[in-house]
Amino acid sequence: MRPELRPPWLLLDFGKDLRLIGWPVVGAALGPARRVAWLQVRNADLPPDRDPTVYFTERAQAAGVSFDAGLMTAADLRGFAVAQRAGGVSVVATGGLGNAESVLSAASEPRNAAKVGTINVVAVIDRSLTLAAQIEALSIVAEARTAAVMSFGLTMMGDERPVTGTGTDCILVAAPGDKAGLAHCGLHTSIGRALAEAAYESVRNTCASCLRAPSLR
Repeated sequence: MRPELRPPWLLLDFGKDLRLIGWPVVGAALGPARRVAWLQVRNADLPPDRDPTVYFTERAQAAGVSFDAGLMTAADLRGFAVAQRAGGVSVVATGGLGNAESVLSAASEPRNAAKVGTINVVAVIDRSLTLAAQIEALSIVAEARTAAVMSFGLTMMGDERPVTGTGTDCILVAAPGDKAGLAHCGLHTSIGRALAEAAYESVRNTCASCLRAPSLR
């Protein structure tokens, strides 16, 4: 599986409808999907009064881009990373750290991000999963994303809290949905371990690329 880079778009086609779960900028949080599209934006493209869903949809229509789920980032899409593992696990990630955040509580109120920086992760599992197992897979990808970000040792400006992600990260997991599918996808399963390794590798590689080429203004 290899995404198609067509700046300012990055397009991913699963080849068939899979059950998608997660929180895309555009599209359903749970349902069938075949195509995922990333749109690279500049900070100026998304002022506070602009609806990102409407903006993405208008840009996609103008470009003739078909999608079931849409993601956005200010990171250079050329830095996308793909990692695969045996068992039919593939993960595609794009990394932006312009609005880095920490899950640890701060002494002050949460800040309003001045930059559009996002880590977007799409994991594809070619094994039938129950809904519960797919939700568990989503948690594994989130854990791997956080571990990958923390491996750089970045801290929040002003209070030195460790950076654990950004304020706008999106994660999607796609797999064939089946009530008779795998019931578990934790770290003690082969599929969960493969997913964790692929997610960690792809996020770490794309974030390394991001740190070499900062997000667009």
